[in-house]
Amino acid sequence: FPLINMATTLILACGVLAQSGVPVPNQRQLDFMELEFTQFMHFGIPTFWNPPEDYLYGNNPTYHDCHTTTIDHSNQTGSYYPCLHPDVFYPTDLNAEDWMEASAGLGMREIIITAHHEGGFALWPSNYTPYSVAASKWRDGKGDVLREFTDAANKWGIKISYYLNVQDDGYMVSVANYSSEEFIRRQVGMVTEVLTKYGPVNRFWFDGTKDVPTGTNVTDLWVQIYKTIREVSPSTMITAYRGDVCASKNGATIYTNNGPPPNTTDTSGCQDAMEGGQYFHPTELHGITIQEGPDGNTDAMPTYWFWHPWACAFNITGCPWVGHANASRIFDSYIVTVGRGATLNMNIPPERTGRMNVSVKQVMMEAGKAINDTFKVSVANTGAASGACKEGLVTLDIPSGSVFDYVVSMEDLKMGQRIANYSIEYQSPGDDTWKMLVPPAQPPKKNLGDRPDGHDPRDSHIGHKRIDLPIVNITTGTNKVEVAHIRLNCIRALEEPVYIRSFSVHKKTVPWEQ
Repeated sequence: FPLINMATTLILACGVLAQSGVPVPNQRQLDFMELEFTQFMHFGIPTFWNPPEDYLYGNNPTYHDCHTTTIDHSNQTGSYYPCLHPDVFYPTDLNAEDWMEASAGLGMREIIITAHHEGGFALWPSNYTPYSVAASKWRDGKGDVLREFTDAANKWGIKISYYLNVQDDGYMVSVANYSSEEFIRRQVGMVTEVLTKYGPVNRFWFDGTKDVPTGTNVTDLWVQIYKTIREVSPSTMITAYRGDVCASKNGATIYTNNGPPPNTTDTSGCQDAMEGGQYFHPTELHGITIQEGPDGNTDAMPTYWFWHPWACAFNITGCPWVGHANASRIFDSYIVTVGRGATLNMNIPPERTGRMNVSVKQVMMEAGKAINDTFKVSVANTGAASGACKEGLVTLDIPSGSVFDYVVSMEDLKMGQRIANYSIEYQSPGDDTWKMLVPPAQPPKKNLGDRPDGHDPRDSHIGHKRIDLPIVNITTGTNKVEVAHIRLNCIRALEEPVYIRSFSVHKKTVPWEQ
């Protein structure tokens, strides 16, 4: 018996249900999906870069990894060429409490800060790199961004996560010229430092860009990084193109794939999501990015990951947060990401002062209030239900005279993802006929985008949360229909029984439409 129990425990930790055909998430993955909102915070030495004017209109002009541009910028590099000199980093009024207040106002439950971006500049006084805040004049070399960040995050109850690119460090490759062995030792050392001094660390968000010394065994680098994380902090997740969470490659709300097994030392990358996959991986989707061109990212109107005061000079929608990236855009982004079963990753960094931009903070508060007022309050709701995949899996009575804009369905994923297609129907008062409110989804003709804009086709799964818009008018006007009851129909299941966590309807309550 003990052997059976140990095996079952191992299988559950890897996201596979021993006696079922569908994988189940481990507790950390379930907790990750509960976040719903997570904030990327690109803040570091690129925030303070003043590139030549003719570089401002290229692709990702705020991105600096020491090799970004051949345009002369030696006035900001000095002896660190081609990297920016540490003295370039100089926030005049850094206030991590201000970050947390803005983030909490929007509803963020996790912040991923760029502890060291591709250039290698570390936001803490690391013992493993001389290229850090300790080498700058900021606070006389005694400043520590990560200490202020973690202290504030822990105070506000916001989870701590790091972007730390262990396979891309421009300083170590182009300035220090470390050997491959020394490079690996230092990268592992920096990961160990943040795990032991700046936590608890919820997860690492590892990117795919690469700049390592010639001859570096990148596989060995990742083996050592994984081993360190799993041993030093077993509760820390590895994301987003490998490990425990997979950034979406097709935007769909199907969470299963054939690898890698989560919660292990398997360093392989995430495979495409598919029904019938062996392992469970929650989906992460990008939302809008601060100072983003209205079409996403072009040379004429590019996306700026780091805050820059000149970022929207040629953005026809204005700067910042006017037209494209405003409260209504954040609200819509929530619906087409979280409302498609994903966790929304939205990039909102501080400005050069080290505080959140005032107008950005106001918009975050406005958007957060709109999301809470709409989705934290329901017109009608019902709790958990389970059973065979059938019509009328859940039925909800609508109070007389009520109107609503959204139908929210949540699957109980503790037993794995099971509902593969569904529809929602309604009855009018005094009429026993069920009519279509949300039709079943047809197989999409294309993969859904990484930043769905609302025009992509619906996929068919429910997952953590599905926010649907009725196809009939039930709010105002001469063609308005009255609704007395709605029901959720399960059309296709990957496994039975199926489990519903909640089923509810909501009225859109936003200040910009009042």
